[in-house]
Amino acid sequence: MTYESVYESVRELYDSDRCWDELVTVGDKSSLNVAEEALGRHGDSEETGLRLRDFETGTSETYTFSELNSAANRVANYLDSTAKPRDRVAAMLPAQLELYATAYGVIKSGRVYVPLAPLFGPEALQYRLADSGASVLMTTSEHVSKLDGEAVPALETVIVVDGTDGIDPTDRPDGVELESYDPIDRSESEFQSVESHPSDVYAIKYTSGTTGQPKGCPSTHGSTIRIHTFFEHVVDLQPTDRYFVAASPAWSYGFTVGMLAAGLRGTAAGCYRGPFDPEELLETFEAFGITNAMVPPTGLRKLRASSVSPAEYDVDLRVLVSAGESLDETTVGWCRDELGTRPLDAYGQTESGMVVANYPFPDWEIKAGSMGKPIPGYRVALLDEDGAEVDTGEIGEIVVERDEHARTGGYWGHPEESISAYNGQWWRTGDLARRDEDGYYWYVSRADQVIISAGYRIGPEEVEETLLKHAAVEEVAVVGAPHETRGSIVKAIVALSPSATTSDELASELQSFARSRLSKHEYPRDIEFVDELPKTSSGKIKRSELEA
Repeated sequence: MTYESVYESVRELYDSDRCWDELVTVGDKSSLNVAEEALGRHGDSEETGLRLRDFETGTSETYTFSELNSAANRVANYLDSTAKPRDRVAAMLPAQLELYATAYGVIKSGRVYVPLAPLFGPEALQYRLADSGASVLMTTSEHVSKLDGEAVPALETVIVVDGTDGIDPTDRPDGVELESYDPIDRSESEFQSVESHPSDVYAIKYTSGTTGQPKGCPSTHGSTIRIHTFFEHVVDLQPTDRYFVAASPAWSYGFTVGMLAAGLRGTAAGCYRGPFDPEELLETFEAFGITNAMVPPTGLRKLRASSVSPAEYDVDLRVLVSAGESLDETTVGWCRDELGTRPLDAYGQTESGMVVANYPFPDWEIKAGSMGKPIPGYRVALLDEDGAEVDTGEIGEIVVERDEHARTGGYWGHPEESISAYNGQWWRTGDLARRDEDGYYWYVSRADQVIISAGYRIGPEEVEETLLKHAAVEEVAVVGAPHETRGSIVKAIVALSPSATTSDELASELQSFARSRLSKHEYPRDIEFVDELPKTSSGKIKRSELEA
């Protein structure tokens, strides 16, 4: 049998049994622990297993697989003596050794890992801790003051990796024990990973809150088979690659594809901490000899708009993946000309993982702005409001077929939302797209008006709920406003309470109010005051009118 393209052949010949055989090298299909497969089996290796770059200082760190495995084993041993099996353990840390050790150690020990972004404010942090029922939190001293023991009743222990000595007594949360990292450092460095069934949950990753509050998405050990498909056919990650992902391990892509996939493929993970800096990115590529990278579209646009030239650095990328929002034609052409490789745009969600992508196949055509075609092993369709598939060129909701390997099993602790989103055979993404005559998918918009800013998916409701807590705000609607480098920014349209007066000072106050309580990428960068918000006859705010 012959095929017209490499993509068609790979998709037709996809075999989940072969993926299982390549994925599971330590246990078997009934006893898979993804941390053992990604790290434990490399535990005796003195090869580099982790590369980190601090963009603020320009310094680099490298750790061998052996060093990383020993650090993870110490975390696992500590948890075995302090936490119950299947307890949720959260980490709110920048990209540092302790973050990777915690993630792997939690999963090795049979507990459930909850990644949290260091930029979360008090309300964003406490909501996720309470919703997941986390009993342990690993963090740094600067975040301890964000905790309220009453708001997170299941939380028992907070481990402060940089020590507890400098924490003000008034910042210590009631009912929560604070510990330094010393007990972990003193733990044994040998540990036998817990055998886990493929249906066991190893992590809960939170959505950005596109419909209501953020929801936890459980990932099972067996769903890792989907990661295998993505990094084999899209990332094309090879053991000889120097790999780098410019996305935080606190987010789904950075954690799953940036960290776990690297280990599963037998190569080192690579990441940065600190604010993104285009010059530092190029210096990192040169210093580490990076050949395979993921950079979000916002990062690529910032790099293109900066004064630094890739030609001044020794950059030799074999593969460049980008995800989070559509890549514009100008940036695609710039990457091809200046970085020497075609950026591969990819689409996915926390709930489903990556499901549509472009590919590094030699005969693959890049259509700038297109998400590409479905990843082998996935069935993706576009449905209208009645659940029927739309014709070529028409807009429909992106849906993903569910099966035993899919990461589409429901939301943690939210059965009603699960039933609504996981409808019959399909996971309904809430995103709208069209498919052209060649089978390429093109993103149109979020059905519920989600805002995509700098690659982050931001749900308006969480921002609105926070602003409504300010005494000056009577009503508010949050929408996306176009922005040159970030794609969109969060804009709040505010109707004030009778006692408040419009002013630039009040706008700044509202921005600071939201920023201190939410994630730093979520606060409204633009605020407009209006007398009243446009509404439908049923009292609902007309978001489309506000966006127009």
